[in-house]
Amino acid sequence: VELFQEAPRLVILGAGHVSQPVCQIGKILGFDITVVDDREEFVTRDRFPWADRLLCCDFDCLPEEIFGYENTFYVAVTRGHQGDRACARRVLSHPHAYFGMIGSRTKVKITKDALLEEGFSAEKVESMHSPIGLPLGGQLPEEIAVSIMAEIVKEKNRRYTGFADMDVANAVLGGEHGVMLTILSKSGSSPRGTGSKMFLGEGGTSYGSIGGGSIEFTACREVGHVSGVQVKEYDLSAKDASDLGMICGGHVRILFERI
Repeated sequence: VELFQEAPRLVILGAGHVSQPVCQIGKILGFDITVVDDREEFVTRDRFPWADRLLCCDFDCLPEEIFGYENTFYVAVTRGHQGDRACARRVLSHPHAYFGMIGSRTKVKITKDALLEEGFSAEKVESMHSPIGLPLGGQLPEEIAVSIMAEIVKEKNRRYTGFADMDVANAVLGGEHGVMLTILSKSGSSPRGTGSKMFLGEGGTSYGSIGGGSIEFTACREVGHVSGVQVKEYDLSAKDASDLGMICGGHVRILFERI
């Protein structure tokens, strides 16, 4: 049995100078991204070409559409503690995978004390990642963005969950026929993790990836010989790795399913 969720979502609360590289790095890492700010001139496509959605509203009135999906990571980087507190109040009232808030330790303490006074439990308040990000010592907006996204990646990967590539899912749900390739198991330095999927449509269009490179190329060449369900193994060590043009080593088992 495979349990899949939609791609993780990243909601960036505040559209200042740190938010831009956070958005860009988040998109590279495969997040579905929403950027929110209360200043219309800040939430523009020119400033955030990587965002999936741009919302302009007061932080006290964050819309329900950005809540309700548990696999969401919230980053509060507003221009002041009032905005951060408003965001914290709303996010902590909903299921979420991560909530981080930028700010000095003094500002963070003031916000946490205020939330405790409002009735939030100590457990919920302490679940906030604040000051936000892994301590990398960076000062530039881009460096701060790296530390924020590094912490989010660390939290996201604390326990393994397969994420359905929406291109793969949409192709199958749309009724397209072809062959699904799924990594059943791996060892060593193979490029993609267990559960990674790629779908090859009968028309030759491909969706998703099982790692690219020689393994994917070789597997795709074998798709035409698949009639039902088959499992093939690829050894990336010693002679076979050399034959595949790989030097990383490892072992991969791939499931082929004609759909």
